[in-house]
Amino acid sequence: MDNLFFISLNIKTAAGFETYATYNLGSNKEKAKAIFDQLHGSLDISDKTVLTMDFTEMKEGIPLPIAMLDCTFDQIIYNTRIISREIFKNLNLEEE
Repeated sequence: MDNLFFISLNIKTAAGFETYATYNLGSNKEKAKAIFDQLHGSLDISDKTVLTMDFTEMKEGIPLPIAMLDCTFDQIIYNTRIISREIFKNLNLEEE
């Protein structure tokens, strides 16, 4: 079974952080990391963090966190464009 990489978008609520979107980046670690490395945000997570983007590897059904970004609303918008563009390229321009 291949490992899968994904980015989840999370928002802080009264009950804690809730995931509201997940992007499947596929099983290629280099491509997934290249996408995450383009994203804007801060690696410094604090009590004031409201929006996060988590980069995770799913290995044998177990989610393994790789990195988390503290993002502003504008950074979420920018990052969503980057992720969508890169997923499109990876799905449509793969070598056969």
